[in-house]
Amino acid sequence: MHELLLYGQLPAPRHEQVLKILAGYAAMQPRRVLERHILYKPTREPEEPGAHLGRGGGSQTVGGKPVKQQGTVKSLFYTRLVQKLDEGDFGRADEQPADSKRLSADVGSGEEPTWSFEFQDMPDTGDRGVSVRLASSTDLLSGDPHAWMVAMGPHQFVSEYYVEGHRFVHGNVVVFLHRILHEPGVRSLETTPKVDPPEFAALKPFDPSGAYILEAKVRVQDYNNQTVLEEGVNELKSFQKQMKGCVELDIPDRLSLDTRVRYRPPHLRAAQAVR
Repeated sequence: MHELLLYGQLPAPRHEQVLKILAGYAAMQPRRVLERHILYKPTREPEEPGAHLGRGGGSQTVGGKPVKQQGTVKSLFYTRLVQKLDEGDFGRADEQPADSKRLSADVGSGEEPTWSFEFQDMPDTGDRGVSVRLASSTDLLSGDPHAWMVAMGPHQFVSEYYVEGHRFVHGNVVVFLHRILHEPGVRSLETTPKVDPPEFAALKPFDPSGAYILEAKVRVQDYNNQTVLEEGVNELKSFQKQMKGCVELDIPDRLSLDTRVRYRPPHLRAAQAVR
């Protein structure tokens, strides 16, 4: 699946005003969203850029026709677990015995999954007036999500944060007005995510100004179907025009949405390990 995206920024004092405007535009009440995002990265380091060019096979490259490299160097990416939450999930750390605490994605009969695994590629370089990226989401229905991530990659835990906002749907456009929250204090020594989120009142906006992000998204299943793709782009641009003067939506710098793991020279890795 591919996502067509536009983003805008909204100062905190205008949040309620824009929330009402979006509710009127979409003809629906705002749907509250609370999520925990847990970031992971692969346990191995990415290769040095250009390292694959020196893998030629000696005499095999002499006197023959140039042979196209069969093995492409695959980038390593940060991935994430996303947990759907509500207000009652916060501040429950003391309600369970310490020996029984673990993350669980178990879903009962008739219940919706609360955990999902998400991958988001780096946006492409095309010029369609919107940002385009490959994305996928897989629901988890049982077991310990963190243990699954560690074994599946293998991956290692990096950090976690929370997303608070409201979602609207108008036609095929999914509008998400939100901000990122975090728990103050450095948790650099933590190797696993918390089993229970902290008190909601203890979370602070990652942006000290409290500004909100407006994300407008259209999901396209058949990216190679030009008719479907153009319809999605046009619908997103139509929403962009409707919001003009209220919230300015634009294409963000694609590098700001880069989810690749960057190569670090050995001496830098050693210096960071000493710290």
